[in-house]
Amino acid sequence: MYYILRVGCQWRDLPTQFGPWNSVYTRFRRWCRSGLWARLLAAVADEAAGEIRCLDCSHVKVHQDGSNAADGRDRQAIGQTKGGLNTKIAAVVDGLGRAVAVCLAPGQRNDQKAVAPLLDGLRGAWAVADRGFDSATFRHELTQRHARPCIPPRRTSRIVYFYLERLYQHRHVVENFFGRIKRFRRIGTRYEKLAETFLGFVTFAAVVDWIRFEV
Repeated sequence: MYYILRVGCQWRDLPTQFGPWNSVYTRFRRWCRSGLWARLLAAVADEAAGEIRCLDCSHVKVHQDGSNAADGRDRQAIGQTKGGLNTKIAAVVDGLGRAVAVCLAPGQRNDQKAVAPLLDGLRGAWAVADRGFDSATFRHELTQRHARPCIPPRRTSRIVYFYLERLYQHRHVVENFFGRIKRFRRIGTRYEKLAETFLGFVTFAAVVDWIRFEV
């Protein structure tokens, strides 16, 4: 599974030393369906540092092999953008840039809606995000969860919200996280037709990133 994550080859091209490819694939699918990868990420995320949580989204190009999605593209987190078919990865990381939670959304979905499933994990934390998350509705969603927004206002905003510039300087750690996991070929390009299996690879990569991370 790690070989497929790193190299990005087809399952049928899995070297024979790892066993029958269909057995490895079947086990990976079963682990995705059981929520194993999410539980592993939750286990390592218990060691998340500090009270800073940075959130953002990143696009991933969908390969033509993954474009014929079952049950429709929207149900499999595939959307049409100016750049073609895309999937959006939403992530929340701690102050060191290690993932606390991840999810998927169609590429054309607004970032604020894409991260919505992850907001409960921001309770009591500083929520650091870029100007794309500057809206009264999103700020209200954060304050309802007792999170403290650190979001710079848009230049066209009528209400100039206060934010801590020094704290906002930590936001780059979420960009660094996306850069690290996209070094895995299976993440840099989406080959999976099913959102379930692609999210499994993204979560797997996030867990590996925790193991590799050097403070």
